[in-house]
Amino acid sequence: MNKDKIKKILTWRPGDKLVAVVFLVAFVILLIPLYRLTPFVAPWADDYSYGNFVKSFLTEERSLSSAIDGMKYGVKTMWYCWQGTFSSIAFMCMQPAVWGEQYYMWGSVFLITILLVALVMLSKVLLHDVLGADWSSTITICAIYGSMVFVFIYLAHAAFYWFNAGVHYIGMHSFMMLLAAAWIKLLHGTGKTKSMFLMFWTLLGAILVGGANFVTTLQGMVLGVSLVALGILLKKKTTFWLLPSILVYGIALSKNLGAPGNNVRKGVFEASGIGMSAGKAILCSFKEAVIHIPEFTRLISIPILILLVPIIWRMVSKLRFSFRFPGLLLAWSFCFYATGFTPSLYSMGGPGISRTLNVVKITYQTLLVINEVYWLGWLHNKLKDKPSFLDGGAVWWLYPLMGAVMLIIFCNEPNQAGHYSSWGAYYYRHNNLANVFHQEYLERIDTIKNGGPDVVVKPYSNRPWFLHTSDLGETPDAEPNRMMAEWYGKNSISCYNQDGE
Repeated sequence: MNKDKIKKILTWRPGDKLVAVVFLVAFVILLIPLYRLTPFVAPWADDYSYGNFVKSFLTEERSLSSAIDGMKYGVKTMWYCWQGTFSSIAFMCMQPAVWGEQYYMWGSVFLITILLVALVMLSKVLLHDVLGADWSSTITICAIYGSMVFVFIYLAHAAFYWFNAGVHYIGMHSFMMLLAAAWIKLLHGTGKTKSMFLMFWTLLGAILVGGANFVTTLQGMVLGVSLVALGILLKKKTTFWLLPSILVYGIALSKNLGAPGNNVRKGVFEASGIGMSAGKAILCSFKEAVIHIPEFTRLISIPILILLVPIIWRMVSKLRFSFRFPGLLLAWSFCFYATGFTPSLYSMGGPGISRTLNVVKITYQTLLVINEVYWLGWLHNKLKDKPSFLDGGAVWWLYPLMGAVMLIIFCNEPNQAGHYSSWGAYYYRHNNLANVFHQEYLERIDTIKNGGPDVVVKPYSNRPWFLHTSDLGETPDAEPNRMMAEWYGKNSISCYNQDGE
């Protein structure tokens, strides 16, 4: 083989369509284990307490209208006695197990799917609609970004496999991302018919997100106000399409924050000596934002970001977008990311529990990719008159090289199942751990249903981290025990080995 052929092979650059297909297939493959684990999930703790509102109504009349009445009753009760997050509570009350334990898995399917749809729609609007990127580049970047979000999720159990925690954060945050996509599309401009449809969705989305967890609802309001300010600054008439939903959002947020139950919850936290003032929480948010950057980025993200460089460079080389003021975007992004820590610092004095950090990390990853695209676009425009080795995209060997680097990092990871959700789901599924756990769960339910008013169940022999992080208490006064006992109409449920093992 002569030198020209060797050089041609080494400098071959795969086309945009081929790259898009490869990364799309890889993304789908990474999603499959997450879906395959869903049949083995089991309700836990708050699933029972919130779902019991609807279940009690369904006992009287098994119909959709009765379930909705139970949901309304649950929302009203919790709004007065615990928290004002009415849209989250509505979904919590309607957790699928109210219709039967066999339906609980569909909650996990919903959580994975709604996040997938949100990531795809937001990517499509930002890349294809606003920047004008071609479909191949849009699909490639979306697939890589989506893989990062799903595979590196902070805690898979609280994100996808525990409905109560997942819908309160992942579900609501997905709605916020869909709302953001609609707002951005409206501001960018589209046809009148599509604008009317999108405005209707933003009104519904404003209600959903305005009544969500405090991290999501705060970030949603900050984003909405920022987009309106940007529209006014750019003198875009399309800004008016955003105003009705911003008004509805404000009303929903006021109902959320003004709920009497929030004072009850606040009193519990204050009695425990936790929490901090609003001003201190805001200042500490920036500190926590910096502290969590290494944890949220992690070493394996570096080769992924490197891999994105030639893909993005090739994309922006075809665009006419100006990419002005990248520093302003970066500053806004950091402030927006920092808001994810403020509610937890204010209420609990800390950066947040795992389910909260799930969505804070998603926000960080989203902004990380957005800024990489924007800064590379700005740099390309500065250097557009100078030739670059990146102009034609990446040479073929960069992909397997970065893949090998990621494989080395993965192999040296001490907690592979915990840090890589797709691998963790595959591991628990194919080592039979998920099946053993689920069979023991079904046996436990059978024991409870067929037992007397006071039931004793055996502890699980194994608890796959993705499916169940803790077990019932030995004594019936433990909170998860009481929630489950009320759900099944028992006086008490205890959990210990009766044979003394």
